[in-house]
This record gives sequence, structure tokens and C-alpha cells, in this order.
Amino acid sequence: MNANSGSSKGPNKRTADNIEGDDVPQKAIAVAIPQNPSLPRILHRHQHRTRPIAGPANLIFNVYKAIIRHTNLFFQFAIRLEPQAMDDLLAIDKEFHYRFNIYNTSIITDYAKYHAPDAAYVFSPQVYPEMTISDPMLRPMDGRSWLARDIPSIRWTKMVFYRDGVVREILTRLALEGHRFPKRMNRVLMLFWIVMDKNTTSWRKAFLRDKEIWSDNDLILFHMFLVKLDMRFSDPILGNGVCELSHLFLLQSSLTMLNEVLSGRLDLSYDNITDLMIRSYRQEDLDIEAHPWMDNDLENGVPEEHWGLMSQEEWGMWKPRMEPALDMLILETARRGLHPQKHLLDFVTYGFVHEETGQNLPAPMKWRGERDVVLPREAWPMEEVRTGVIVKLDKLWGVQGEKKEADATREDIEMVDRDEALPAGMMMTE
Repeated sequence: MNANSGSSKGPNKRTADNIEGDDVPQKAIAVAIPQNPSLPRILHRHQHRTRPIAGPANLIFNVYKAIIRHTNLFFQFAIRLEPQAMDDLLAIDKEFHYRFNIYNTSIITDYAKYHAPDAAYVFSPQVYPEMTISDPMLRPMDGRSWLARDIPSIRWTKMVFYRDGVVREILTRLALEGHRFPKRMNRVLMLFWIVMDKNTTSWRKAFLRDKEIWSDNDLILFHMFLVKLDMRFSDPILGNGVCELSHLFLLQSSLTMLNEVLSGRLDLSYDNITDLMIRSYRQEDLDIEAHPWMDNDLENGVPEEHWGLMSQEEWGMWKPRMEPALDMLILETARRGLHPQKHLLDFVTYGFVHEETGQNLPAPMKWRGERDVVLPREAWPMEEVRTGVIVKLDKLWGVQGEKKEADATREDIEMVDRDEALPAGMMMTE
């Protein structure tokens, strides 16, 4: 093709004919002067730098990243986190969240057992399936590969920690007033919380009759708790009223209200108690003849649709009657023939009197402004105080104490020794 002839690419397009040969270097082509002098002259083509000036940054060693990337250390680190710290890391650290999901079931189970072993065992995910979630890693269920398995959630651990704290506080409040319990009482009270939490009679009855869950000793121990709780409410100084308050608070759906009462955070005024009674008991269980205003929603202030909800199936309006959890437990104890009335004296004296010596046991105390509970070395009243009170009473009523026997003399001791050395039947006579 003639270079001077018109080109099909246009007057300003350069064709391959303009290149003289393949042996022309690329640099010469880059700076070649075009045939048309009106075109700009290319002096340099910009190329991106292939080699950076600065070297790679020196990465600082991160202890946290090193721990979570180590499989064994990650487990031990995760289960020892506080609940709030666990929530924060799951929310802000994507890598921690991803590794947490990989070992979700193991970490959550061990995490709950580490902080609340009894509560994690009693309030298991099998009892509360609504507290489970689908596996975020989509691991299948047994025999159903198309369905992700259910695993315990963080919400379940929060429920476990909360209930463990409530039960511990209840037992601690009672222990500070002298009403102490065996170590097993912690788990027994949690078992009863499950009974309170279920809102059908059939479920409660089946749960109480299972001897693998409720042993005979557990039922007896719960009767001890009832006796101690009645002693606390009927105490003339520290009490809140009468023994019937125990039945009222154990009729609720949880032990939270009982804890609020024992800690003093809930005011037990007359209006609050009557309002709670109307919501908890059915009308046939209340003394309407003596208190007719309890049958009038305008006078008692409680809507009629809220009357007796805690004593009705599924806690619903116009539902059939549901027996209280406490009454069902007492009936189960009688059905098994355990006769807890034989142990009433032991229930009362436990924690106050030593079983073998009969002496008073020191009660734990918590001084104002201090967080730790202190156990005195000697029970109150102490020996000096008790002796001083007895002496003052003797002087007040003119009672003379027994004369103190004189100390034995050396002659008496020698005479006893000679008598023991003589044959049987021969005694020294003066």
C-alpha cells in the first residue's frame, strides 16, 4: 500500500506500513517522529513502578491474635472470658467470631460449665429448646443431612448465669441470717425453678415423678428449704410477715421475686401483696366473704382478665386449673411415703446447733461496707458473755451458785494411790 494514498483507518491513524522492520528497537519506535508533523511527539511513556521504594512493614507481635490463632490456647482463653467481654469480642472481632463458630458447641458448653457448673447441668439445652439456634457452620443433624443441627446459644449461657446468680444470692441471704443448708441445696433449688418455669400440670407431674431427676433426698432437702424460709418470714425481728408468703412467692414463674424480697429490693406493702395474690390465686382460693373488695376489679385495681393467671394452665385467661408447683412437690413426697415430718427438728436446728456437741454454731456475718462474708470463730453468745449474764441473773434473784470443790491435797492423792495398789477387797481405813 502506498503511504501517500488514503488509509482506511483515517488520516490520523498509523498503519503497520509505517514500521520499517522488526529489528527496529522498541525505544526507537516510541520516539519515532510521525509522518504527519502536526501530531505530538512522544518522548516518554509512563509505567507503574514495579519495585516499591519502601520495604515491607515490620509487623508488631500481637498477643491476642497469637492466642486466638492457637487452637488449644483459644479454647482456654474463650471459656475464661467474662460474659460482657465475650459479647464484646463476638461483636467487634470478625476473626474471633469465625473461630468461635467453628467450635461453637464445645466452647459454649465448656463456657457455661466453667462459670456455673450446677446451673449448666440443670438448665440443659434439652430442657429449653427455645434457647438453641441452628449451627452457623451448617453441620447436619444425625441422619438428616438436609437439616442443620440445633446448638446452644449465647442467650442460653446468659440464662444459666442469671439463674445461678439468683439461686446463690437466695441461699447467701438466708445463710447470713443463720439459715444454712447442705451443699446439695443449690442444685435442688434450681430443679424446682424448672418446675416453676413450666406452665402445664402434665409437664410438672412428669418432671417431679422422674426419680432420676428428683431423688428422695432432693425432696427431703426441699422441705428443709421450706421450713427455713418460713422461719425467715415469721422471724419477729427480720421477718416480713407470715409463713404463707413462702407459698405465694414459690407460686410464681421464677425465683426472681423471692430474691427481690429477701434482698429488700421489693417493698412488701399491703397493696403490693394483695395485688400479687389476686394475680396468683383463683377466686375460689381466696376468702371473698371476709374481703369482698378482692372480687371487684374497680376496688382492687387488677383487671379481671389477670385474675388467677398463675394458677391456670399455660397462664392463660379462662384456662383450666393448674396445681401450684409447691403443692405438687408436697404431694409427690407423700406419694413416695418419705414422711418429712419426722425430720422437722433436724430442719430447724441444722446450721444453728452442732450435731455431735450440741453447741451453738457461729453464723456468717457481712459487715456494712465490706464485700466479704466473715465467719466468727465462736458462736454468739460467747462464753464470757454467757457466764457474765448468768452471774448477774443469780445476783438479781438471790440465787447462790454451787460451792466450788476444794482442790485435792497431796495426802488425798497418796491415799488413793495406796488404795489402788492393795489387793481387791482390802481397803485402807483411817
